[in-house]
Amino acid sequence: MSARAIRRVCIVTGALAAAQIAFAVETPAQPDAVAAFYRGRTVQAVVGYTPGSTFELYLRMVTRHLGRHLPGNPTIVVQHMPGAGSLKATAYLATVAPKDGSVIGMINPVTTIDPLIDPANSKFDARAFMWLGSLNSEISTCAFWAKDIKTLADLKRREIVVGSTGPSSGSTVDAKVLGPLAGINFKVVTSYPGLTEVRLAAERGEVDGHCGLQVSAIKSVIWDDYKSGRFSVPVQMALAKHVDLPDVPNAYDLATKEEDRALFRLIFGPWAYGRPLLAPPGTPPERAAALAAALKATVADAQFEAEVARINIEIQPMEPETVAKLVDEVLRTPAPVLERARVLLGVQSR
Repeated sequence: MSARAIRRVCIVTGALAAAQIAFAVETPAQPDAVAAFYRGRTVQAVVGYTPGSTFELYLRMVTRHLGRHLPGNPTIVVQHMPGAGSLKATAYLATVAPKDGSVIGMINPVTTIDPLIDPANSKFDARAFMWLGSLNSEISTCAFWAKDIKTLADLKRREIVVGSTGPSSGSTVDAKVLGPLAGINFKVVTSYPGLTEVRLAAERGEVDGHCGLQVSAIKSVIWDDYKSGRFSVPVQMALAKHVDLPDVPNAYDLATKEEDRALFRLIFGPWAYGRPLLAPPGTPPERAAALAAALKATVADAQFEAEVARINIEIQPMEPETVAKLVDEVLRTPAPVLERARVLLGVQSR
């Protein structure tokens, strides 16, 4: 081989080696940058309810383990932001919260459709959130502590007073939509800060009960009361029944008209992505990806699984892409269905 050929081989070999070194240096640079951002930092985890709510239970449980799986191992602190059935927290995360990865949140999924139904008062697009995944898929119910309410037929015999956490909350929306669909005369009282307070009011006889109670909340918080008959669940609202409530009528199965079923899918469909975690729009993709990876690792963590088993809470992990797809499907609801929802919910068209 000539000296020129040898020199050419050396140059090419050297270039390849340099490229490999550069790749080796650049590959960990992104994780190192994420770790550098989170190291020594406190991350705020926002929840739109008061202490004691099931949303707080889910969020607090996951944040106890999430930091171990996030580069830099930050401290994660739960921040309560109650108001309007979690809509205040959702709007904060959509528009005001820092967009640097230092804030995450768990929202009530029903709030993702509020801009569709009341765009004048809710000015955000849920598709812009950086979805990190969801801890489960939910099924909503109505529960009653009043002694004369045990069955769906009982709900149709008189005016039913239900408590709620706000005009836009799932507890209000569920009742206002379920009532006309099932022939139930609901009166909604919206003065309660959280569903825990609603349940206490129902036990005192101030209200009959409430809607918007998820099966996971029943199983993790008041399962013994349910099994003992202290309260009743005469109806559930989902696209399919919960396996643990096989004898409870499903309102979706009772809908015979397609327009009723379409309305049902709009109102109750968001519970399919039941306990979603997100980062605000505009969060750097590499930090959002690290947060999503940390959530995925958390739900597979043995310590997390042990805690889940101990408190009998439902976990059905959902990937960020699945949450985003479900959100997009709900937000593509046709205009006539939206208009019917506005009428039922008392929202004026603009």
